[in-house]
Amino acid sequence: MIAKKDELAKLQTVEKLSNKPAINGKIAIVRNNDGDIAIDRFSEDGAVFWDDAPIPVGETYSSFLPAALYAKKPDEIETLIKIDCVTKKDEALYTNQNSNKDEPVIYEYITCEVGFIDYKSATVFAKKQMGKNVPPRVITKSTIAKTPWLEIVEYLRSAVPAAEKTKAL
Repeated sequence: MIAKKDELAKLQTVEKLSNKPAINGKIAIVRNNDGDIAIDRFSEDGAVFWDDAPIPVGETYSSFLPAALYAKKPDEIETLIKIDCVTKKDEALYTNQNSNKDEPVIYEYITCEVGFIDYKSATVFAKKQMGKNVPPRVITKSTIAKTPWLEIVEYLRSAVPAAEKTKAL
């Protein structure tokens, strides 16, 4: 599965959007964070598939859905879920505490697009943009941009079939 991660991340698709996305069959979730591509639930080298319970909401950046939903081989994939996140920069005015003057400061924020794709037909049937350009209240040396994981997890879990939800979520 790991050998196909770049191919899955770059899969050319057409769009035919649905009002109510629903996961069909086995899934693969490919995350692309500024060019760093990973497949959810697989180790970086592909040797290990983690089959533990989904990580609790609020602590997650992987293992989003029940392990039973995931394809372990590329030919099992029916629904491909792509999470493409990009770090961007913007500028806002902040008051310098030493001089008490407003100064422009550059900050980072992250936006993500989550797409549900019928893998066999390469058709995007649902997508959603997440994350906003909101300047932090305070910028310090430890300020980092945050990926909108809670929003992503809620969206993914909303598309899990009811029968699967009762089993594992």
